[in-house]
This record gives sequence, structure tokens and C-alpha cells, in this order.
Amino acid sequence: MVRVRKVCTTVAAVIAAFSLLVVILPCDRTGLDQGCINQGEDCRKFAIIVCFLQRHLSWNSGHEPHFLTVGPPDQTQVAVAWPPYFVFNTHRENGRWLMFRIGFRYDCNWHGYIFPSLALKTVNRPLLY
Repeated sequence: MVRVRKVCTTVAAVIAAFSLLVVILPCDRTGLDQGCINQGEDCRKFAIIVCFLQRHLSWNSGHEPHFLTVGPPDQTQVAVAWPPYFVFNTHRENGRWLMFRIGFRYDCNWHGYIFPSLALKTVNRPLLY
């Protein structure tokens, strides 16, 4: 049991450190195809690693996730789904939304789960995917 707890703590620390690096480091390759699954205009930090992992750990599926959502859709909202996925939306003073997500994200255009997925962005409306 102690070994499992130690492994979980180590994994959580690695995820937290990687998340911090992704948020802090700049990205100047917006609009370039970096080889990720169904990549849009957003830049992928650590693209060599992330895109490789996405190509090997993502899969197509017609089954969209079911979300457990806490909070009203027009205010701060948290949602979780399975496979493991977490999304947080909060309304900004300028009328836009701050969205953070991490985990196995379902892509409605690609019809599948993309992993790893981590994003912090300002959007026009709250997003679950």
C-alpha cells in the first residue's frame, strides 16, 4: 500500500510539473502542423513528445463521454468524465471564458479520444470538449 501511494505521489508530481511547464513556456509555432491528432490552429508545446504520444495513445470511438457537471452553465463550472478527463470553465469580466482541461479529451470532429490533452485558453463560451 505504501509503494502504491509513493507511485501515485510521484506520478502526481510529474503531472503537476509538466502542467506548470506547459503553462509557462511560450510557443511561437501557431498554425503549423506539428503532427498531432486532428490539430487545429493551436500550438502544441513539447510537440515532438506530445504528438508522438497522441498518435499512439488516442483512439477513434463513436461513444461520446458522459459528464458529471458541477455548477451552472453560465457561471464557474467543473466537469469530469471517463476515461479520465477534467475541465474547468470560469466566466471572465471581459465576457469571455477561461477554460482548463486535462486528460482523455473527446474530439467531436475526429470522433475519438485524444490523449494526452492539456489546455489553458480563453474562449468565447464554456467548453466541455
